[in-house]
Amino acid sequence: MVIINIIVILILLGIIYLLGRPIMRGAIYFPTSYTQVDIMVRVASLKRGDRVADLGSGDGRLLIACAKQGIRAEGYEINPILVFLSRRRIRQAGVKNLATVHWRSFWRADLASYDVVFVYGIPYIMDSLRRKLERELRSGARVISNAFSFPGWTPVVTEGKIRLYDIKPQ
Repeated sequence: MVIINIIVILILLGIIYLLGRPIMRGAIYFPTSYTQVDIMVRVASLKRGDRVADLGSGDGRLLIACAKQGIRAEGYEINPILVFLSRRRIRQAGVKNLATVHWRSFWRADLASYDVVFVYGIPYIMDSLRRKLERELRSGARVISNAFSFPGWTPVVTEGKIRLYDIKPQ
């Protein structure tokens, strides 16, 4: 009986580790309000044919808002619980043909094919993320940041805490 209890405890610890490790490495989940989502989508000036990435896509609300406008939207999320939740919400919203969530770190994603990138980052990643975006995004791509600014970039539009940046030619 003791051996079975030890095995069960080890299995539970393994599950907690697998689920908790991504959560501990990333930012704390703090959902963007629906008002902020509306502002972000409006500021992005989305148009048919745009491909959108949401870095740290959380519960998928921004992906769903974009998909409801007919825009192809992909999210990157490392928290498996939020990936499950957002996939469920995307199905319920009837936009699974346009919205997708990848259970993967955006640091490992190739962002070159995106026209618009949404970010609700935290201050200590913004400089490294700026460099990644400058390397990977093509000229004319748009980056929309919620709450935190990118060091070295000047926003072309600011509305409250939402900032729009245009990627310029290198």
